[in-house]
Amino acid sequence: MNHHLVLVPGFGGFDALGTLRYYEGVTRVLEETPLVLHYFPNLPTASVRTRAEQMLSFLDERWRRKEIRSGDEIHLVGHSTGGLDLRQLLWRYRELEESKDLRRADSVLDVLSHIRSVQFLSTPQRGTNLVRRLNQPLVRALLIRPLLRAFFESTRALRERGTSVSGRLLRRVLLRGKRLESDNWIDALLDTMEGCYSREGAHARALARASYFELLRWLLHMASDSSALSDLSPVHLGDAPPSPAHSDDPESERRFLVEHGIRYASIVTVARPKSERRFDLFNQLYALTAESPDARLGPPRAVQKLLDPRTTQMLSLSDNDGLVNTVSQVWPDAASCYLVDADHADVIGHYQAETAGDTHGALKRYDLLNSASGFDAEAFREMWMRIASFAQGKSYAGSARASRRSSAAPG
Repeated sequence: MNHHLVLVPGFGGFDALGTLRYYEGVTRVLEETPLVLHYFPNLPTASVRTRAEQMLSFLDERWRRKEIRSGDEIHLVGHSTGGLDLRQLLWRYRELEESKDLRRADSVLDVLSHIRSVQFLSTPQRGTNLVRRLNQPLVRALLIRPLLRAFFESTRALRERGTSVSGRLLRRVLLRGKRLESDNWIDALLDTMEGCYSREGAHARALARASYFELLRWLLHMASDSSALSDLSPVHLGDAPPSPAHSDDPESERRFLVEHGIRYASIVTVARPKSERRFDLFNQLYALTAESPDARLGPPRAVQKLLDPRTTQMLSLSDNDGLVNTVSQVWPDAASCYLVDADHADVIGHYQAETAGDTHGALKRYDLLNSASGFDAEAFREMWMRIASFAQGKSYAGSARASRRSSAAPG
């Protein structure tokens, strides 16, 4: 029997893009576990419904190809919007169970019977105030869509070599030849652009060409469909289909999980800005997410800390991880949630930038948000080992006790 851990990326998600892997370092941490890892290549900004339908097909295909077999267990982890995708996926399974189209239902419900756990990581279960503030019709029509379309068209026009040269030129202008700690997300963008062309051997040229077309595909998806923005608003917008973020009945979802023997847990994240960097990207995002939050994001909650289980922290509406209000991540109840001091990107492996000497292959780790969370390699490893332990049937509390015994053991 195999335990399959399926990792679902969030908004803008991908498996790997240029030098940036979405879930960076997870494979290295979990290689000592018996889990079989699957990285779902999500549709970046499509609606939660569309993304969940894609995931339904992805899991069904793994089953049909016998990558997942009878007797195996499936465990799902969704980061950010990927957690909403998981809730939508479970809604879809419930619809198929109740459907009279038994041929379609039978083809995918075998997968449902093998799902044994679902874990949410920094998920905007009731949306995020950041999207409420930015997702205005004029902003989307006059700024977001034209900007994304311009990025796509310019990348297509520049082709591989032009995109790479543009990345080098922009680095000289923006970073003046230096890697700035607070601008690590710019490094990620420029590294990806530069990696679209290579003068090395045939294999390196082929990889660079593949990176270029992957970047082009990602930009086209982003420019063509930004429906996920509506799904992330705490207020249901217009005639857009409601997403799980707009559901006010977590009990019915919880019952479905219990009835099917699916265990569940949520890791919620909170960070703080750097006081000396007023105009830092993270500071600006944090302030936008914290300012005048909608009460629908959730009530103040006291949540147990994951890495310090004897401590709880009271969360207010304004607390957030730079992108998502922390109270919105508490679902379906505070008892099944665990708090981590980390920003939104820390928990997927982008907590500290790798220096040139630390790189492994073309893929690198970036400190994308650069908050003052204090999250580090030790916290990252501990958190993902807890996620792995939960997938293998242990409780978070039980894995915490085992971890403390291990760290106290001599030698």
